[in-house]
Amino acid sequence: MNEHMNISVLKSNSLSFLHILHSINFELKQYESLGVVGHNGAGKTTLFHVLLGLKFKSTGDFYIQEKKIGYVPERPYLQMEEVFEDFLFLHLNLISFPKSEQLLELKRVAVLVGLENNLKQKFQTFSKGMLQKALLAQAMLGSPKLIFLDEPMSGLDPESRTELKKTLKVLKMNGVSLVFSSHVMDDVIEFADQVLEMSNGKQTFYGSVQEWRVK
Repeated sequence: MNEHMNISVLKSNSLSFLHILHSINFELKQYESLGVVGHNGAGKTTLFHVLLGLKFKSTGDFYIQEKKIGYVPERPYLQMEEVFEDFLFLHLNLISFPKSEQLLELKRVAVLVGLENNLKQKFQTFSKGMLQKALLAQAMLGSPKLIFLDEPMSGLDPESRTELKKTLKVLKMNGVSLVFSSHVMDDVIEFADQVLEMSNGKQTFYGSVQEWRVK
């Protein structure tokens, strides 16, 4: 994964068109992590959606070499009556994971996020931190080498933040590249190798985390 990305996105607004993303350029190398920062409405989530194929760009090009990609959205789109184990089985089937290996795989990701004892529980019994871990477990199915995380620490209490950080550090140590957004400078410094700063859909900075700290 060593890609150059140049992206613009147009959104229709009555009789005119508004740029919601334009002139975004960055490169993500294998085993690196990218922190995407900016105010609310800067375009961070839209950028993620374009890269994930959930929204379509109007101009520009990007190429992601990895075929297996995980995604943790900022807001969990979960059926609260659903059992955690069933949720993982559903996503294993969606990625055509071999039936004979599914139970082993879901137990593997549950252990990695510390929810191995909660597989039979419904999401309505989960705390905010547990729900975030469940989403990360889903994103880790099939061992992707690239995971997008949209504000993964948002709304978590200090203990949940610490536990989630430990899991993300393990992923980085195992060669997983993380593309994440955050409003917290300390989190960006802790996890990012490169930083992409955005404002009103524009790129205002791209460089190493060291350069970003002193700019």
